[in-house]
Amino acid sequence: MINKSARLILLKIIAPLFGFSQLPAQSSVDLFNGKDLTGWIGKQEFWRVENGTIVGETTKDKPTNGNTFLIWKGEQVQDFEFSCMVKFKGNNSGVQYRSQPVGELKEYVLRGYQADLHPKQEFFGMLYGEKFGKRGIIAKRWQRVNAKGDKDVELLGSVGDKTELDGTKWNKLSIIAVGNRLIHMVNDVIAVDITENHPDAIAKGRLGLQLHQGDAMKVQFKQIKYRKLSGNSAKEALEKATGSKPKKQAAKFTPSKKMESLTRSATSPARINIADGFKIDLLYSVPMEKQGSWVAMCMDDKKRLIVSDQYGGLYRFPVPEAGKNVDPSTIEQITYSTEKPGINSPTDAQKKLLQIGHAQGLCYAFDSLYVVVNSRSSSTGAGVFRLLDTNNDDQFDKIVTIKKLSATGGEHGPHAIFPSPDGKHLYVVMGNQTNLPEDYTHSRVPELWGEDQLSPSLQYFMKGAVAPLGHIAQIDPEGKTWDVMSTGFRNQYDAAINREGELFTYDADMEWDMNTPWYRPTRVNHVIDGADFGWRTGSGKFMDYCSDTFGTVVDVGPGSPTGVSFGYGAKFPKKYQNAFFISDWSYGKLYAVHLTPKGSTYVGKVEEFASAQPFPLTDLLVNPKDGAMYIAVGGRKVQSGLYRVTYIGKEATAAAKSMPGGEEARKRRQALESFVQKNAKPANKNQLNKIWGSLGAKDRGIRHAARVALEKQPVKNWKNRLDSEKNPVILSAAMIALARSDVKSGATVLQKVMTFKYRDLKSRQQKLDLLRSITLALTRGGQPQPEQKKKLIGWLDKIYPAATPEENRDLSAIMQFLQTPSAAKKGMALLRSASGQEEQIGYALNLRHLKTGWTSMLRESYFKWFVRAGSFKGGARLSNYLDGIKKDAIASVEDSQMTEGLKKIIETKPQQADPQFTFEPRTFVKNWTMKDMAPWVSSGVPAKRDFKNGRQMFGAGSCYACHRIAGEGGAVGPDLTSVGGKFGAYDLLESIVDPGKEISDQYGSSVFSLTNGTQLNGRIMNMRNNEYWVNTDMMKPSTVTKVKAEDLTSIEPSSISMMPPGLINTMDKEDILDLMAYLIAGGKPDHELFR
Repeated sequence: MINKSARLILLKIIAPLFGFSQLPAQSSVDLFNGKDLTGWIGKQEFWRVENGTIVGETTKDKPTNGNTFLIWKGEQVQDFEFSCMVKFKGNNSGVQYRSQPVGELKEYVLRGYQADLHPKQEFFGMLYGEKFGKRGIIAKRWQRVNAKGDKDVELLGSVGDKTELDGTKWNKLSIIAVGNRLIHMVNDVIAVDITENHPDAIAKGRLGLQLHQGDAMKVQFKQIKYRKLSGNSAKEALEKATGSKPKKQAAKFTPSKKMESLTRSATSPARINIADGFKIDLLYSVPMEKQGSWVAMCMDDKKRLIVSDQYGGLYRFPVPEAGKNVDPSTIEQITYSTEKPGINSPTDAQKKLLQIGHAQGLCYAFDSLYVVVNSRSSSTGAGVFRLLDTNNDDQFDKIVTIKKLSATGGEHGPHAIFPSPDGKHLYVVMGNQTNLPEDYTHSRVPELWGEDQLSPSLQYFMKGAVAPLGHIAQIDPEGKTWDVMSTGFRNQYDAAINREGELFTYDADMEWDMNTPWYRPTRVNHVIDGADFGWRTGSGKFMDYCSDTFGTVVDVGPGSPTGVSFGYGAKFPKKYQNAFFISDWSYGKLYAVHLTPKGSTYVGKVEEFASAQPFPLTDLLVNPKDGAMYIAVGGRKVQSGLYRVTYIGKEATAAAKSMPGGEEARKRRQALESFVQKNAKPANKNQLNKIWGSLGAKDRGIRHAARVALEKQPVKNWKNRLDSEKNPVILSAAMIALARSDVKSGATVLQKVMTFKYRDLKSRQQKLDLLRSITLALTRGGQPQPEQKKKLIGWLDKIYPAATPEENRDLSAIMQFLQTPSAAKKGMALLRSASGQEEQIGYALNLRHLKTGWTSMLRESYFKWFVRAGSFKGGARLSNYLDGIKKDAIASVEDSQMTEGLKKIIETKPQQADPQFTFEPRTFVKNWTMKDMAPWVSSGVPAKRDFKNGRQMFGAGSCYACHRIAGEGGAVGPDLTSVGGKFGAYDLLESIVDPGKEISDQYGSSVFSLTNGTQLNGRIMNMRNNEYWVNTDMMKPSTVTKVKAEDLTSIEPSSISMMPPGLINTMDKEDILDLMAYLIAGGKPDHELFR
């Protein structure tokens, strides 16, 4: 075997001057005879010859278990020139070279260099290290690099052009490999240029064609040519490819001119990744000093666009014809406003305009323009206003105040406005810094507002804010009514209605809360009548499993939600016409959410439709006249622009029908929601029977509607029904309703709870509903009477701890509230065994006010946890939350228990090291490689795995720091709940060992090159005034480096994963297999791998 040093020396010896092999050269030879697979070996079930081409194909019924290769049986290739014609669809492929067999050659698996064939533009022709240690993507398309180590890849410059490549059509792929110089070309244009200086560089190896595992695919190769190179032929090949003489050493990076486009123009379409078949054009870059930064838009009755400057007035202009940009001379200002009163002086023309601006919602309806102002600095103040043209001269000349709104400040005020499905009303969207108007006329949400916290929540933002906040209302055109439809949002900027009249929104996360148990990602909500979506300030947010909230259609991840729209009216393929498009301002992502009916509600699948950095999306709409989508970017004084998205692919774009399903369930839910409408009469006996019976429906939407309808009825009409009810699902739902509706019924609810045989309940949700009824009875009714309290503690002691973290989270809070003697011992046992920092913080939170049951050893162990928790990573307020928990915990220690030893522990400064999520430090086991582990999963992960240990390993490997699974964990990395349905065991394991193998576009990073010659690898987290806040460490999501746009020379996709390697090196074989089973199971303990 040749060791690493010898291998590198060998490469340098055979490349004495220009990197040329001294082996004899030859003329080009055909590797494929056009008739059969003579000279090639591979799995016969996947490879064939058809119409003079080599065809590799997998199907849904005949997949490949892992990537497989058709391998050339000829000589091992060293210095050579290769070319072929290729086309592919369904999945990516590639040409493998200088590669080594994994196992026996007859297994047809290779490791080494690959010229990747990928449908994504930035991956087409890239250099990928297939099963090549931790290398993964070595160089993406358009990159010239010096590859010095696994992730030590120096970006030297750019190559090629931005020609859009279509993998479904024939393309020419060429490879030139000479010594440590590797060049890939597509259609004779350089795709990547690599100087290979890795210590494990491979000088010689096999040539093969790849079939990728996963989605069904087909790849075709023809005109396959190979030429060995040496001496002058190698020199000439390099010169021909690069157009210049090769240099002895790689050129060093030199500072470039400033990237003027970022400060003077919106992001170029060439830098925007967009779904296959679509085209995006930049129609207008907004001159900030004249027209500000646009955040909202609508279309008037003459099909003109009306846009709003976040800190200024409104503008109007015609939509440009296809193929043309916005003519600046056609843009007219129609209202005037300054950032703050007294700043700037209006021109004579501007003085004649209506003085209104700072709009974040625009809607042309009822022969007028509705404007939602989100600013206390506007001359009108915050609120909803209507602009009228009273003399029909096409100029708005009158402002009508629809509703003044009390906003506490910031950007979480009133936002979007749009017509309701009935054509008679409007919907208005308000973030959680908008108070409910005192004169609202009706609420479909039961007016039983409450924080429902057994202990005061920890608050470091919007302190003291209480429900109801963050709501959506229906109003009439004149503003005489204000009907509250739903509450409990954080900062949903916009909403849209599907063809069935169902309302959807995209709500914000609180990025400061990342990696706490109360963090919830940005998410799509199905907004049904009467729902409280559970946002509360600080640590008080309702969990999605709480049945008195309604949960989410799909979690998306971190971000800043802005404009949304359905694709109706667009000349797009069917699935995109029906998609719910949502905008993320921070990360520059436009997602297409594909909704599927599920009973009376929906589930969603998120697709990244368009993305770039920066790409601060603010609003979007579809123009039914031309079938195009129009997208605005801007906000917070960053460069603004207007884009047009059109479809140029080959799929049909005829008007699509809605996806069928759920019709009867929706009718049933809507019938129940009729009881929460204004002027609804109390239910009669038969109607009450239907409401009551629907509490036990399998459909969550129907159960929710039934509970809300019940809470709208007089309590005396239904309270006694609990006495005879035997169905535990109906009974627990009714107890939740009773606890919320009647504070005097807390004892009744608790008495009923204790008749349940908890462990006999059939599902986790039934158990959680029962615990929720206890929580609500205590938060609304207070401490029980002594005798009942004693019985309740006895009942709880028999079930605590329970089987799942969700149950134990609720139980630990209840036990603290009741000051049960066993709470300290049981709570500390849970804290010690918790798998990740979120679960640990939850238990620590629920021990902080506990005063009974402590021993000196338990107290010391509890406060030692705070020392270790100092290494936890998360959002900007994580340290504040930990300090708050500790402060309350110290206050709960009686003077007689405050020993000198305990004081010393309390005064110990928190650790500032890599996160440790286990009480006992873990020791290094091995630097695992795929060669070590591949045999373990040759037939998948073996059964009879340990769920508890798998969950522990998810924490021990720091996975929770970045990834969510089963509703727990961070959100800066992909949600792993469904990863088992996307990847086989081998590839899943490989992605852990080699994080750069496949980087999700949604979570990929960028290389930011600066004028001073330095570079950053990270992701834009925020923007303001053309300054980008770049996170460079996904383990520390609150840590950012601020970069001014004028200091940038380029922003390019990064080939380096932000996920650190070596996370499983403290695990043994059984630990790793348990972790794999936990991932494949999506965090579900009842999965077959645990049987």
